[in-house]
Amino acid sequence: MKRILSLLIASVVSVALLAQSNFYIYKLDGSVEQYSVDEVERISFEAPEVDPDQPIDPDQPIDPEPQVAVLTFEDAAAKFPAYTLDYCGVDVATWSDLIPAEDEQYYGGSTLIYADWGNPDGAPYTWTDAGNTGLTHTFPYNWDTYGFAGGGFVISHHYVTLDELENVGTGGMYNYQLSILGEQTNNTFALAYCDSQVGTEAKIELAFEDGAAHQINKMNVVMGALPIYSLLYGSDFSEAYDEDDYLKLVVTAYAEDGSTKELEIMLADGADPSTWVVDWTEVDLSSLGKVTKIAFHMEEAQQISYDGGNTIYYKSPLYFAIDDVEVQL
Repeated sequence: MKRILSLLIASVVSVALLAQSNFYIYKLDGSVEQYSVDEVERISFEAPEVDPDQPIDPDQPIDPEPQVAVLTFEDAAAKFPAYTLDYCGVDVATWSDLIPAEDEQYYGGSTLIYADWGNPDGAPYTWTDAGNTGLTHTFPYNWDTYGFAGGGFVISHHYVTLDELENVGTGGMYNYQLSILGEQTNNTFALAYCDSQVGTEAKIELAFEDGAAHQINKMNVVMGALPIYSLLYGSDFSEAYDEDDYLKLVVTAYAEDGSTKELEIMLADGADPSTWVVDWTEVDLSSLGKVTKIAFHMEEAQQISYDGGNTIYYKSPLYFAIDDVEVQL
């Protein structure tokens, strides 16, 4: 019956649209209702979700799509209040204020991300997407201090080409540690370095500032420029990838009750670069459900051990970037 009625309504609406005036609903009781095309947004057999104790307001529009916010790291989308990173004296009013200079990407180069390196009482680099997704990040306390060498998300817009990396070689590639591969654009993103010690408890976290659980629908992910170069050609610490090698990003989701789920994102599997995540790739996170925070770490096949095997490190430089993080409100 619904299908017949649907076809009837569709036919009537089509005729009305062609006439650009009215259409009519013929009821089983013999009555007829007339509507203007201009006053009808859509016709649906899906019942609206309403409070059973509240009457339906015929003038209230029904929006079947959930509301979302997207963290883009672009200045035009910045809604957070201005603040100061006291440890380096930097006033932050927009996302680009959090970007280290292009010639300060090397270890220890920028006071934004290294000013308190080595100071156990130091303060961390931190940012919050207040007024939008509500996601926030603070450098983890790692290696008895704060600093990018211990891991974290840095806001960046730096790019580098393979030719540029080949010109400087493995000795100079860390001058581009905050870069992703490609030609320079105006796109801003968050680039992360992960601690290379196997089993480290220092995770890179994105949390919600209100402490409540929300669903993160998706985000874009890409490898940093340094691991791509290292996987292709090897480095001072690692070998070029062969068919048995892999590099993956592990996302751990924390629910409101403290339970966790994991999602693995394979960034490189084997020696074929055409299968690696070298371009921005959308990752669906909806299976993780509502979360209070998500944490990131990276794993790979190439490892080296010290202290008789008691301390193990991954060999390749562990960098990745994220962008366009979509949160369901």
